[in-house]
Amino acid sequence: MNTLTYNLDSANTLTTGQAAVVGATLGTILTVGLIIGVLLIIAGWRIFAKAGEKGWKILIPIYNTFILFRICGIEKWFWAMLGATIFASILMGADMPTATTVTSDGVWTYSVADLTGHTAYIIGTAISCVVGLATTITVAIRLAKAFGKGVGYTLGIIFLPNIFTLILGFGKAKYSAKNLEK
Repeated sequence: MNTLTYNLDSANTLTTGQAAVVGATLGTILTVGLIIGVLLIIAGWRIFAKAGEKGWKILIPIYNTFILFRICGIEKWFWAMLGATIFASILMGADMPTATTVTSDGVWTYSVADLTGHTAYIIGTAISCVVGLATTITVAIRLAKAFGKGVGYTLGIIFLPNIFTLILGFGKAKYSAKNLEK
């Protein structure tokens, strides 16, 4: 049997060069993430404006999801999704399994949760997953349709949402609620 040992004492310090590399890497990741985040907010603002909504509504959590559902013509779905998610959260919270911390050889520590007998937790998790997947697919289909896009664009929204949000926001696509009636 292979044994993996790791001396924690030797890993407590970084050389100046290592610290510089770690700092530069984290700084780059944070900067790129911030730029992408700002671009996505601007794209969302533009999508809302194209659909006749005030762009600033993209900045308000939960409300921005309601507005997106309105743009897609499925406001009632928002309330059903919200209710199902709250119900699932209550189930999960009422039957939360406890985690046991396990230490192996005094080096590796990890947590294990035993789900045996936690049926409500499993059902709540399943409801959350199904609602999330159904909502993602429905919104993608309806949003693409509202902007006159087809199946390929719908798949793009589902699998590469950030890229296709930027394309939709900064592109020439026009919103038409009439497209949703077809």
